[in-house]
Amino acid sequence: MSWGVEHGQRRKDILELMDISEKIIRANPNHVNEVSKSTIGCWMEQVYGIQRCDFCDLSADCPILEEEIWQAYLTKNNIVIEKNS
Repeated sequence: MSWGVEHGQRRKDILELMDISEKIIRANPNHVNEVSKSTIGCWMEQVYGIQRCDFCDLSADCPILEEEIWQAYLTKNNIVIEKNS
């Protein structure tokens, strides 16, 4: 994966993420070991304090990826879920 370095905006975004990471680690070198779990389960939010799905690797247990797969399954199989209050 090229991480989008050939794309100007994506390169800028990645450099910004690296800058955020550097600031976090300078402030607390143990940040990665001490960080608390994200409330939504997003590792980027947990480590960096931001959620950026557009260049995240979307690990297999990512709640956002799981929701996307679930919604695609529902759409493909023409399933409608009704929520009762």
